[in-house]
Amino acid sequence: MPRSCMVVHEYYPRDFRVRRQARALAAAGWQVDIVCLRRPGQPAREQIDGLEVFRLPVHRHRGAPIAAYLAEYAAFASLAAAWLAGRRGVRAYRVCHLHAPPDWLVFAAWPRRLAGARVILDIHDLTPELYASRFRSRGGQLARGAMHLAEQASCAFADAVVTVTGAFRDILVRRGVAADKVHIVRNCPDPLLFDRKLRRRRCRRRGLRIIHHGTLVRRYGPDLLVEAFARVAERLPRGSRLDIYGEGDALRYLRKQVVASGLAGRVELHGEVPQEQVARALAEADICVVPNRRDEFTELLLPTKLLEAVHMGVATIASRTRVIEQEAGQGLLLVEPGDVDDLARALLLLGGDGRARASYSARARTLRRRFDWEREKARLVELYRGLAAGG
Repeated sequence: MPRSCMVVHEYYPRDFRVRRQARALAAAGWQVDIVCLRRPGQPAREQIDGLEVFRLPVHRHRGAPIAAYLAEYAAFASLAAAWLAGRRGVRAYRVCHLHAPPDWLVFAAWPRRLAGARVILDIHDLTPELYASRFRSRGGQLARGAMHLAEQASCAFADAVVTVTGAFRDILVRRGVAADKVHIVRNCPDPLLFDRKLRRRRCRRRGLRIIHHGTLVRRYGPDLLVEAFARVAERLPRGSRLDIYGEGDALRYLRKQVVASGLAGRVELHGEVPQEQVARALAEADICVVPNRRDEFTELLLPTKLLEAVHMGVATIASRTRVIEQEAGQGLLLVEPGDVDDLARALLLLGGDGRARASYSARARTLRRRFDWEREKARLVELYRGLAAGG
């Protein structure tokens, strides 16, 4: 059985992309080890889904200054390199798969590359654009230039580069990465977790369920959704509520916003929950909302939460950013990014008209075949086989 190792600067199984990929590879006959962050109280080693998970003693510092992020990244990359060096002679990895950000985490694989392993760099987010969105005006062009150089060096070191959308691939190629080196594996929902049978068994109840899920940060606009819901809550069917799942820098502000808006009992902030619970919540939802603000980073995103809602056949409202409109716009009710009035109108349209909801639910279902995890995982498995064979 061929062995591979995935390294990710995130908690496992919280990183759903890594979880999907690891499970798919295991089903295809690979033995996969996962190296990740460790929350306080978590075991250093654990078996999950039949996979060996090794946690290094580094944890996230959400909302910290950029210097803290860089120190955290450096600590994890150093420990991951040492961990991989220590596996020499113990586990002969055929493939080492490192997930970015940061891009330069890929260099932690150098001990295994010297031992003959092939190296994949999996770019979840483009670091220069992510930096510009998260740390506005900090560091300026000098920092952006350094991130571009790090991205190019990291891609050059890897044997293959994987990313999530055609837009990301096009940008990487324009920046100088060889086109035949960049492969797309989309973040499509795993049907083993997001089982559409759950939706057919949804229970009847009074009022609407509106859902938003994922990382809670300003650029993804959860505060805009709360404000829009506050404006129209009294005009929606009795018993309607908004459920928000996830954690992030914006969670503290959202708690205050809910209280200040008089929405206690109508908006529930569930925090971080297992992905299985998110799937059940989507199965019960009437409307899903993806209210991203517009910036150079969000213009390039095709959010996983959106594809999960589409897969489950939920009528979905989303911001009219470039890639969302290009890739999935025909299946969604699009609103102007950052426009609370437009978002409120969309909530009223779907919330007050059952036929409109049914129409947008049917539109969502038409996108399922386009975003099919079976096809995406086949691409990943084929890439692994080609690398392991030296192709």
